[in-house]
Parts: sequence; structure tokens; C-alpha cells
Amino acid sequence: MDLNNIAEEFSQCNKCGLCLASCPVCRELLLEKYSPRGKIQLARYYGRGDLELSDHFREIFERCLLCGACSITCPSGVDLKKVFLEMREKISEHRDLHAHIKSMVQSLAEYHNISEEENEERGEWRELLKEIPDHMYEKDRAEVVYFVGCVSSFFPMVQGIPRNLVRILDLAGVDFAILGGEEWCCGFPLLGAGLSNKMEELKAHNLEKVKALGAGTVVFSCPSCYGTWDEHYGTDLELLHSTQLIERLIRDGAVTLREVKAMVTYHDPCDLGRGGGEYEAPRAILKSIPGVSLVEMEKNRAQSVCCGGGGNLEMADPKLSRTVARKKIEQITQTGADTVVTACQQCIRTIKSEARRQKIDLDVLDITDLVLRAIGPS
Repeated sequence: MDLNNIAEEFSQCNKCGLCLASCPVCRELLLEKYSPRGKIQLARYYGRGDLELSDHFREIFERCLLCGACSITCPSGVDLKKVFLEMREKISEHRDLHAHIKSMVQSLAEYHNISEEENEERGEWRELLKEIPDHMYEKDRAEVVYFVGCVSSFFPMVQGIPRNLVRILDLAGVDFAILGGEEWCCGFPLLGAGLSNKMEELKAHNLEKVKALGAGTVVFSCPSCYGTWDEHYGTDLELLHSTQLIERLIRDGAVTLREVKAMVTYHDPCDLGRGGGEYEAPRAILKSIPGVSLVEMEKNRAQSVCCGGGGNLEMADPKLSRTVARKKIEQITQTGADTVVTACQQCIRTIKSEARRQKIDLDVLDITDLVLRAIGPS
């Protein structure tokens, strides 16, 4: 990493401190060094040669959700997320990784997924589908490839998301396929670990497998996979988050929705909203379902507060991750809605897990859950 690449960000920061209030980590730890402003000053001091990359320095930069809320708030237009990612790159060159993150990196090298499981097991979520074609969605040719992602493939709590989406695509008549065991991690966890240089093999493999099917479109239910492909894969393929495709299918009349009586609030995932700029497709879907009443949180869209599951924080400091999730749940319950809908498997895991720990009666749904409920029995 060349620190000259981010020198402009150093000079733009006027130390106003507005980023402190937007940072979920800073609001919990209440120390300047953990604030976005504090981190950018530490990066500046390191760039001048006034600081060494100690383990403590690494721990400070690990305590960041990479949620991007600080960059949205910054009146000077500093791309703080860019600074933090480039500092993680520099730290990874000179310091040992956190033990849990190191384990994840080793799993990616050996198994091509984050779960230390044989990659052929990526498609186990299909076992609970009541009706499935003989090809089990692994086809030789398809117009659309559904890139499932590691979390939805291997974590039982969110395996309902791919089950939902393939049923929706089937009912809408979409010609699609999955890669199954040939799908490898998109590389997003490596970005957060400061190891973007290890992504090339993953990228090349995934692009090759998608193009071999003759597909022109790749759809993602994981916002992080979607963002990683969009920003780092350099492809001319059409890339869509599942909400964008579902909204298109509803608009084109390929999906018919029945009434569902529900008052819900919607949580904007960081990588889909601030990262991908997509706020309206999920809301358009919710508003198209008869009987659904959408109540917005006080902080929504670009101001949405992270669920606590971003930036590899769950591995580096699980206690802090859970604390941020608990504060998010407080914001959700303040709306009066007993159901929160989102469009990210990691947000589902983080919010639902903490609600269970705190014995909070909260229904946490992926947007595909609600869409499938509105479609009704097939």
C-alpha cells in the first residue's frame, strides 16, 4: 500500500468530530482512538513515521464495522472507509492476524469458503426443499446465475434465504442456475482482513464458472458478495442484488402477490445501502405487498445504523458486535413494529441471535420470506 494514495483524505479531514456520533463503535467504546477521527489521525501519524504498527494499533483498526456511516456524515467528503481498508492492508503486511481471522483466511485457502467445511456441501440447503427439479439448479446453461455466498450456504439460521429465492425465481419462470460446489467465496472477507492481494484466484475461478454457463446476469442475495463483484471483479456481466431482480419481476407481472397483514420496519444493510446505493428496491417490494404497513426507523437509508455484523468485528470482538446489535434492536422496537425485514443474511444472523439472547420477542425476516408468504402456496 502506498500511503500517498490516501494523503488527500488526511488533508481533507478538518477534525470537526461529526463522524463520532455516527460511529456505532465509538458510541460504545467512548475513546478517541476508536473513533473515525481518531483512526484517521493515527493513520496520518503512521504515514509520517511517528508510529509503529504494534498489535495494539492492529486492535484499534479491527474495531471498525466498515459500515461507511462516518463517510456519509463527513462534511469534508473524506472517504474514511478507504483509509481504514488501506490501513488494514498495511497492518496485515507487518503484524500477525487476529487468531479467528487467521483461521478464516486458512479456511478460504483450503476449502474456498469461510466455514472450514468441504465446499461440495454448499448446496445442502436444497435438502429441505419440498419440490426440486432433477438438475437441482445445477445446469449446463442458464441466463442467470444465482451466487449464493458462504453464509447462506453454510449457516442453518439463514439457509432459508436461498431456498426462498430459488422458489421465487422458479415461480417467475427465470432461467437460472447455481454453481453448487463450484462456487467459491467471493473474497469479501479477505478485503476486510486487509488481504485483497489473495483474492485473484477466487475472482478468476468464479468468473470462469459463470461464463461457462453462458449467463449474462449474476444475482446475489448477499449484499457483500454483490458489492465485491461490482467493485472488484471488473466484469461486464449484469450484477443484481436479489431485491433489484424481485422488484423487476413484480413490476413486469412475473410475480403476483397476495395480501399479507403485517406492520414491519426495514433495516438497510450497510453493503446494500451505503455501499451499493440501493435503498428503494426493497421498499418498493414491501409497498407492493397488499396489507403490509412499512414504518421507518428514525435512522434509515443512508443514516441507517449497522447491525453489528460488519467488518469482521464479529470475529475480532464478538462482545462489541453483540452490543452494537443490541442497540440496533432498541431502534427497531422503538418503531412499534414487531417484525423487522432486511435483505442481508449477516444482518439476519446478528439481529436474530442477539434478540434470542436478550429474550426479545422480535420477528426477524429476510425480504424473501415476506415475498414468498405473499405469493402463497405454489
